Amino acid sequence: MVPLPVRRWRPNRVSATFCDVTQPTPQSDRRRAQRAAASFPVNLSSDSVAEPGMLRDISEIGMACDAPAPLDEMTMVGIDFTLPGQTERHHVTGAVVRSDRIEGRGGKPLWDIAIFFTEMKPTTKASLQHYVSKGKIV
Repeated sequence: MVPLPVRRWRPNRVSATFCDVTQPTPQSDRRRAQRAAASFPVNLSSDSVAEPGMLRDISEIGMACDAPAPLDEMTMVGIDFTLPGQTERHHVTGAVVRSDRIEGRGGKPLWDIAIFFTEMKPTTKASLQHYVSKGKIV
C-alpha cells in the first residue's frame, strides 16, 4: 500500500470587492399614500366591540390610532369621524392590519391600531385628500 502524500491546508486567498448594497427603504418611502399627522377622536366598531380611538395619522388609504382595547388583525371595522374644521360626519370601512399593545399615560395599556380602508364614499376620499394635502406629512 502506497501512503498518500500529506497536504497542508492553505487558505484560499481571494480578494473580496465591495459592491453597492441596497439599503432598506424607510417606512415613509414605502407607503403608497402620504399620511398627515392627526389628533382627533374616531369611533371604531366591529361585530363584537365598539371603541373610541385617538387618531395619530391618516391618509386616503388608511389610518393609525391608539385604542383602549385590542382588535384582532384582519377584523373588519367601521370607522366614524369628523375631520377638524368640518361638520360632515364620515364613515369608512377597513381591515385591521396591526394591533400592538403599547403603554399609555400613567402605565395604562393602549393598543396601536392600524387600519387599511376598504370602502369609502367618493366625498370622503376627496375630503381626506384635501386634509392630507394641507396637513403635516409624517
